[in-house]
Amino acid sequence: MTPAPKRTNLGRMDAPPRDNERLRGRGFVLTRPAGENRAFAAALRRRGAEVVSLAPFRVVPRRDPEVLALALRAAAHADVVVAASTLAVRHAFAVVPDWLPRGGVIAQGPATADALAAHGIRAELPASGFRSEEVLQHPWLAQARRVVRITGAGGRDWLVQRLRERGVDAADLPVYDRVPCPARADRLRRIDAMARPQLIVSSREALLALPALLGETRWLRLAAATVFVSSERLAALARGMHCADVVVADSARGLDLIAAIERSR
Repeated sequence: MTPAPKRTNLGRMDAPPRDNERLRGRGFVLTRPAGENRAFAAALRRRGAEVVSLAPFRVVPRRDPEVLALALRAAAHADVVVAASTLAVRHAFAVVPDWLPRGGVIAQGPATADALAAHGIRAELPASGFRSEEVLQHPWLAQARRVVRITGAGGRDWLVQRLRERGVDAADLPVYDRVPCPARADRLRRIDAMARPQLIVSSREALLALPALLGETRWLRLAAATVFVSSERLAALARGMHCADVVVADSARGLDLIAAIERSR
């Protein structure tokens, strides 16, 4: 008799050890912030891939929580609040647990909408895509007088700039900081040992940090292979940094990035 599948203490069946073997023999370098790669790496490994996490930075709370709390409470009165990521949601509610925007809320992706829903906030999604370009098309932003985007320090301010050009009182509110991470020697050695490592990048900040983090020789080797990115904007930046073959996923979600990888050979 075949043994019954093992159940976790949450009452759900453990996933099978591998989903398939479509990525066997392929190696990937993940560049999300430290501590944010685990689920994505596990999904790739279940498909047979070799994975190295090389985080260019780690995410930390801001050092001025009292000031941030005041800013968040003021932002709650904006006509529209845009939540840029699950990280932004996590750090905002860590500072103000009962934070409740009074106007409309737009989430830049389903995972961010789910994170907001966990706090009792219903968020709208862009009609198509989850990038700033698609968010800008939301009808709420055509009528808003004041918009606040909840994000991290040093992030892209494209959406805010476009709204300001329309005459909207728009601002980014950074709720966390990024701290650069040094490259671990053991992970660099694992990358060097890969036959054909391929980069997966889902943020501008990570992509810009990679040449210095990897070193010139290693960066040029990875740039000469396929690089998977989460937007056309990142693709343009990657090509400008001499990446030879850039594949664009539908979004920064792990499932969309994996779908793009599985379509490529």
